[in-house]
Amino acid sequence: MPVLKSGNFGIFFLFFEWKCRQNDVVFAIFDAMSIPLIIQTQEAFEKVVEHLSGLEAFAIDTEFDHNHYAYGFTLCLIQIATPDTCYLIDPFAVADLTSLWRVLESETSEKIFHDCGEDLRLLHLHGCSPRNIFDTSVAAKMLSLEKIGLSSVLYELLGVESSKTKQQSNWLKRPLLPMQLEYAANDVIHLPALRKLTAERLQVQNRWEWFEQMMRVVEQKDYSPKSKETFLSPKEQRDFTPFQQYILNELYRFRDEQAKRINKPHYQVFSEKIVYQVMEHPVVLNDWMNLKGIHYRIQNEAFAEQFRAVLAQAEASAKAQLLSTQKRVPTGQEIAEWQRKSTRYNRLREHVFLPIKRWIEESYGAHFAPYVLSNETIGILIGGEMKLSEINPVFQQSIIREAAQTLNIDISAFE
Repeated sequence: MPVLKSGNFGIFFLFFEWKCRQNDVVFAIFDAMSIPLIIQTQEAFEKVVEHLSGLEAFAIDTEFDHNHYAYGFTLCLIQIATPDTCYLIDPFAVADLTSLWRVLESETSEKIFHDCGEDLRLLHLHGCSPRNIFDTSVAAKMLSLEKIGLSSVLYELLGVESSKTKQQSNWLKRPLLPMQLEYAANDVIHLPALRKLTAERLQVQNRWEWFEQMMRVVEQKDYSPKSKETFLSPKEQRDFTPFQQYILNELYRFRDEQAKRINKPHYQVFSEKIVYQVMEHPVVLNDWMNLKGIHYRIQNEAFAEQFRAVLAQAEASAKAQLLSTQKRVPTGQEIAEWQRKSTRYNRLREHVFLPIKRWIEESYGAHFAPYVLSNETIGILIGGEMKLSEINPVFQQSIIREAAQTLNIDISAFE
């Protein structure tokens, strides 16, 4: 895709690409939407924001790195499509993005996303809470489409083929490759048309009000990062003794500190396998310089000595806390209680909620049903973690009650 670096906006361009194929010349005409404007100065950025502030709607997406090539959650690119222009904003070159955050938080213009969850989590880290959102991924779910990925939805509804080959590329590197810029632009330029079509279908199927409810839930959700109480996986918490768990968690904490220090994801610092080896056989630290899978910046004797100190401190602390070196075995009473809960869960799931879910599938569509009554929601209701009247959006409550009433199933215990 041709790329134009410019600070001039709202201009229509025609670009002729000449390709030679076996002595034939193929002419391809690109309109303004096919020529993304790369924004790399504060002045050009502020002009873009001024343009956006006067629009009723625009499409937006982000590219980021989430512990893949560097430590943490890093905003790498912002793509915005207006009715006549596609902007690619480089946050590494534009120092202050505050004015854009204020536009995204304004109720006056609609922001069109596709699958906005990660985008909103990232924007929240930058102090931005977008409002007036239209998520075409949610619209696709509510239309009961089987596949809701952007490329699948674009092809099914608009007949547009969209490549995902650069989805896992390194968005931190500069300059970005032409193929990356093409991929980034294609993520947004079709969203306004997709929004228009899905909105029309939602209205035809009398699901527009449900969609609006869902968008309010999306906007009001808390996207703050969850506090990390442990670095251990559920499997590690099951498989290791309390003594081992404490040491393992401290070694993982040490690895996290080093990853942050050298700005690399955990897996590039050193692997879980090495952590296990050090915990079980500390003598492997004597061969630190020859171990595989260690980042070159920490593969030195000074770091090995630091690792020994962390391990020794963790072991001393675990002993001081009198942590058990035996796996905890559940008591007979605990096993009986687990079996009772499991039996109750299976009975209610089989005789109450699965019939309701099947009715929703038959009445509203097989791919829409899990959106109303997911396995997670079933578990929450049976476990008493939430009442049916507390489920949001409220249309889900209405559909579940409708199904139960039609099937003559008593769900009053879950209200």
